[in-house]
Amino acid sequence: MTSALTVALAATSLATLASGFTPPSSTAVAAAATAVSYKTALYQELPFFAAPAFTSSTTPSTATSSSGTISQSSPPQSATVTLRLPLGTLFDGRDYIFVTESNVRGYEWTEKETDILLDDLMDAALGTLGGQDTTTNNPQQQQQQQIITDYELSQIVLVPTSDWDSNLLGLGSRYDVYDGQQRLVTLNLLLASLRDSFQLEASSSSSTSSLDGGGGNNKRSVALKATANEISSMLLPRKVRKEDVKRITLRKRDNVLLEKILVHNLDHEDEDDDEQQQQEEEDSTTKAATLPPSNTWSKLSPKQKSTLLTPLSNANTRIFHNFIHLTKRLSLLTTRERLRLLDYIVERVYLLVCIPETSRIARNIVMSQGRKGMDNEAVDDFKGLVCFRYTLDEDDMYQTFDQWDELAAEPTTSISSSSSSITNDSSSSPPSLSSSKPIAVGRDIITSACLLRASAALRTKIRSRGGDEVYEWERWLRQELWLQNQLLAKKQQQQDNNSKSTTDPLQPWQGKDFFANKIQPASIVLHKFRTRQWDEFTFLSKDVNKKMTKMERSAVIARFDFLRDVIMGVTSAKEAEIVVLDILLRAEEAAMSNGGGSGLDRYLEKFLPLVESWTLWMALTRPSPMQRHARVFSLLDAMDDVDSVGAGIFADDDEMENVKAAMDEYEFGASAGGKRLAAAILKRMSTHLMLEEKKGIPDGGDVSVDFILPSKFAKGSEWEKQWPEEEERVEWMNRIGNLALVSSRPRSRTAKKKGADSSWEQKCVNFKKEPWLLTRQLIELDGWDAAAVQDQQKDILSLTDLVWSFGTKE
Repeated sequence: MTSALTVALAATSLATLASGFTPPSSTAVAAAATAVSYKTALYQELPFFAAPAFTSSTTPSTATSSSGTISQSSPPQSATVTLRLPLGTLFDGRDYIFVTESNVRGYEWTEKETDILLDDLMDAALGTLGGQDTTTNNPQQQQQQQIITDYELSQIVLVPTSDWDSNLLGLGSRYDVYDGQQRLVTLNLLLASLRDSFQLEASSSSSTSSLDGGGGNNKRSVALKATANEISSMLLPRKVRKEDVKRITLRKRDNVLLEKILVHNLDHEDEDDDEQQQQEEEDSTTKAATLPPSNTWSKLSPKQKSTLLTPLSNANTRIFHNFIHLTKRLSLLTTRERLRLLDYIVERVYLLVCIPETSRIARNIVMSQGRKGMDNEAVDDFKGLVCFRYTLDEDDMYQTFDQWDELAAEPTTSISSSSSSITNDSSSSPPSLSSSKPIAVGRDIITSACLLRASAALRTKIRSRGGDEVYEWERWLRQELWLQNQLLAKKQQQQDNNSKSTTDPLQPWQGKDFFANKIQPASIVLHKFRTRQWDEFTFLSKDVNKKMTKMERSAVIARFDFLRDVIMGVTSAKEAEIVVLDILLRAEEAAMSNGGGSGLDRYLEKFLPLVESWTLWMALTRPSPMQRHARVFSLLDAMDDVDSVGAGIFADDDEMENVKAAMDEYEFGASAGGKRLAAAILKRMSTHLMLEEKKGIPDGGDVSVDFILPSKFAKGSEWEKQWPEEEERVEWMNRIGNLALVSSRPRSRTAKKKGADSSWEQKCVNFKKEPWLLTRQLIELDGWDAAAVQDQQKDILSLTDLVWSFGTKE
């Protein structure tokens, strides 16, 4: 039995060798089979996918057509070209044909954005801005007026595609729209509405002329029909003996109604019957052929509209409503006004057309423009790669696309633990986390999850600004696809060698599997971690992990809660989230595959304390980013080493003393980040003491710190008597010994002012109400002077050795 996977692997082996890529050794493949390391097979050519979408600008490329021949009309770009072109030039002939292969946001303009564009154009074309001033014959004034009446519709960014076949389509070029999709689609809808209005008026004039026998109306009808045909040639530029092509084409699912609008039959009298029949046959092969004519949509009943739009995508719905809206608004204009509007759009509306050399440059240009339009970000480009470029079946493409959208929606409720399950598909990788029903975590969480998981997989620092992360994300994606397909190929070979096997051939691991097994689980777990949804984790469930006692569960939660507080509150510890997310994913898989066992114990008992300690080290000593990443990657390597905890992840005596020294000298109260770090440390110490005494810990919540010795107090107060020396106050004011952990409670401005100079007795009253053990212990003191602060500082430092352990070298 020869599977699709085996054929695909063999079919492109020559192309893989030609690309200069040498596959990883058998040792690396064996390592992948045991899920040990993902540091191999970088920049590789995949067995059945195209070359990377985002490559270096120095990488040589050759443009070829879909038939395998070099494109005669689109030679490779040698530099970025920027042209200021009127819409009439841009929409004339086939020099600029648009597709939206890389723009995954879809058409999102509503009637609001459409109205803004139309109002601007009508004001310019019909108002004082665009109207000709006939009261002056001064050529200089007329020239100045002409300059200000040009309408600049901003920049669009296009990248030449390599699939234009001049033999089939004639001379021309097709461009992928990186920026400007919303404007280009809306302009097409506007022109189509103008076309239909002239065609409708021409038919009406022709009918009137035939009834009264007048020649004037007939001439008017011919002129109006010619105008409609002129617009039609802009939207559907036909060539004799060449295949038809639309001015712009969206993704197939979103293109249904737009295609119907653009190919609207104008009933050309000069077309021969064969050409009409050919066009009808071509239309009949598309879904658009079954739809009512676009010029009748405004007359549909609400029920008919619902029937039409229900099976279509949201982009189709917006196109439908915007087209009808434009048609209604244009119907309020006179013929002369519509003609003036058309001439203005064709002759005076300009776009700045930017055609970069590569897709990488195009992406950088779009990102450098800041947040504009519908806010395209790097994660949206990655979404397009995963859903479309690296997924084979069209139905799978759109299913993955919809699942991504559901995941990227803003979260409204907590995640139910019942929504996470294991998918154990024989055609996929080993069991992993996936979602059985829609879960929303937000686009920012998906972006963060991709950054963290790609950093872990590639063992490299990934920039999160400027859009460069998409290049590393694609490296991660291609690496995972290569490794998983190596495993599948080996499994397929075992099935083929088994003559008794009746299982279906395995399908290649592709983008849809990458989303379901890598992106989605990581995003959900990261969302739970950042929002403190500890009860939603499977490995903490009493029903699954039955060996874990209540106190052990509380201790694990206390560790993760500390990690969460430090990572989200201190910049110098944010890299620790890479390894924290890795532990959480491993723990979830271990719990759901066998209910826990030794694997889960290894992560929670050996590695979690180490990760917690090294995170404290990052936060206090503030090492360089390179040092922080090196420590994180060492921890990841150790977790991959299934035979031991790993070497190089333990601290020596000097490093442990450095942590305590940094905590002793740290001015926690001098900055907002320092206060957050102090709150996390004091909270972790309090929970440790409470667990040691077999007491329950408070539910997770935000905490803060309060200055025991106030930063400001009135002259003659008790504080001034206990702290007469300003130098001594400055020395201890911001140290952790002078900070008390308090629960965050909203207070009015008045309350803050009154509490700013609270006496020691009043502070003790407040501290007694706190659930935190370290804070409540303060009320046992008679007062708060320099000696009391120093004793408290020593006690806190002594707790450091009890709470955090860097382990011992084996």
